[in-house]
Amino acid sequence: MQQIRSLSKSTIWYSLGNFFVRSISFLLLPLYSNLISTKEFGDYSLLMSIYTIASVLYQFGLPAAFSKFYLEAESDQKRAKIFSTVINSTLLFGILISSIIIIFSGKISLIILKSSDSFGLVSLTFITLLVDTVAYFSLHLLKTQENSKKVVLLSSVAAISNLILNVIFVYLLKQGIEGIFYAQIISSIVLVISMIPNIKSEYSLSIESKILKIMIRFSIPLIISGLFSSAIDVSDRFLINNYLGKNVVGIYSFSYRIAMIMNVFVISYRTAWVPYALNVYSTGKYQEIFGKTLLKLIFAGGFIILLVTFFTGYLFDLRILGITFLNHQYLPGLLILPFILLGYFFNGLASFYSIYPLVSNKTYHFPIADGIGFALNLILNLILIPHYGIIGAAIATTIAFASSAFYLYLISVGQLKFNYNIKQLLALVSMLTLFLLGGILFNNIYFNIILSSLFFIIAVKLTGTRLNSIFIFR
Repeated sequence: MQQIRSLSKSTIWYSLGNFFVRSISFLLLPLYSNLISTKEFGDYSLLMSIYTIASVLYQFGLPAAFSKFYLEAESDQKRAKIFSTVINSTLLFGILISSIIIIFSGKISLIILKSSDSFGLVSLTFITLLVDTVAYFSLHLLKTQENSKKVVLLSSVAAISNLILNVIFVYLLKQGIEGIFYAQIISSIVLVISMIPNIKSEYSLSIESKILKIMIRFSIPLIISGLFSSAIDVSDRFLINNYLGKNVVGIYSFSYRIAMIMNVFVISYRTAWVPYALNVYSTGKYQEIFGKTLLKLIFAGGFIILLVTFFTGYLFDLRILGITFLNHQYLPGLLILPFILLGYFFNGLASFYSIYPLVSNKTYHFPIADGIGFALNLILNLILIPHYGIIGAAIATTIAFASSAFYLYLISVGQLKFNYNIKQLLALVSMLTLFLLGGILFNNIYFNIILSSLFFIIAVKLTGTRLNSIFIFR
């Protein structure tokens, strides 16, 4: 029971923290929508797509390896060596790659943005990535130690800094998308500096080659998996740009930003779930906990899908001091929201079923799962985008994430026991499907409020969830 509460508290803290951080990011959407054109936002989205894929290489698949080997280490000295090896090696690798990219930034800009004049933006993208990688691993140490409160506090400080810097660079100094990068770089530096007191006892200026080799061997499948997974998430931007142009890329990516509300929950859940599940699995008494966790995941994810799908459109009609909260030039992108939300939800299910490959050291299942998803995504995008535009791209993304989750389910179900009530599971999924389709079809705010409320009330009873403890898995 103490372990259950531990996951609950961590998930709640991470959910609150990520909600706060993403809420601040969401506050930037009105700023971007009213000051940055769809074409400029298309450029930014293409650069961030490259950032997303490249971040897998910069992290070198080491986050999961770090958590595993750090938790298995038998002494503080060994844990300190693992942390120092990871952060120093990724820093050196990042500096090398960023330097090469900056040298060839003009040619890269011509390939990505079809303009050699944007070489500065390419350089800023990879400088941002380098700084973010250092900040990520510093924060990942605290996550692995299950120090959720401190993670949330430090992340919130960085998010507030990022908001203020965006206002300065984008609104006051009119720096456009360059200002977005400046704000991110400085806020990440603030985050690293604020974490120095927490990581200095774990850090030394050294790299243990033996430790690094073992971790890289473990991580190679995760690198491949990460590349496939990232490609699923962002490769459609390049195809949309090719078929429909940068303006449509900007509209599509803006709606993706809104759908990140679901990803906030998924990231929060995954952050708490992986180290927790590894610990619980080692006790051998995991079956009931895993089963209830799955039901709660479907309950929470389904409720988020309904809320975001039903009520986001009203933000485009909201006016503050005579200014629209979200600019109508981005309104056409709302059509893709349900599909992207479902895609992220399936990604959360994939995280749930990722435990078997980790505990069995069979991490080669990750690149297989994501490879299947990537192949389906690419094929479906090529077929659907020319005929159905951004709707086709969104459908392809949903199917790709669902296929990855389904593969991990298939290889896990015979190896781990998940004691969940199949009737409750089917009832939740059926109710979510019917309510979602009904709300989209009638598109009435009062009707949608009723549907959302009914789903919440019925799901609470089905899963036996107490209203004051949504994430208590019992």
